[in-house]
Amino acid sequence: MTSDAVQFRRDFWTKYAELYPDDGVPLGYGRNDVRIPVESAGINVLLVLANRGVRIGVRGRRGELHEESEPRIASLRESFHQAVGDAFAGRPNLSPLTEWKQAAGGFDARRDFDAADRENWQYMAEWLHHMLHMYQKIIKNSLPQTS
Repeated sequence: MTSDAVQFRRDFWTKYAELYPDDGVPLGYGRNDVRIPVESAGINVLLVLANRGVRIGVRGRRGELHEESEPRIASLRESFHQAVGDAFAGRPNLSPLTEWKQAAGGFDARRDFDAADRENWQYMAEWLHHMLHMYQKIIKNSLPQTS
């Protein structure tokens, strides 16, 4: 038997996967967070579903200690600061309803929604999708170019 919380997450991630099938979110996923790898950087973009809304962040590989991923994440700091301007200082220049912060081991953004209201799910998924692609672009653009 599936708990209500797991079913809630499965329903939301299925909605997300149906709206954005190329983002890498599996249908029926039952956890609150989904890691989308950026293999070329050895980084994961973390999509998170919570009762109060959604969050996105940058983390190392699954199971990797913070100390192991920190050098790769540290190399992204300047790229993130350039891309989002003063957002980390509480003066966002994009996505005004988004709360930004530097988290231990990464960069997080959060947007509040009433996640229990299924009418919000499309907007939550749109925000995550937009932010995922922004994060992926920042990460990929910060990698050393090979010739």
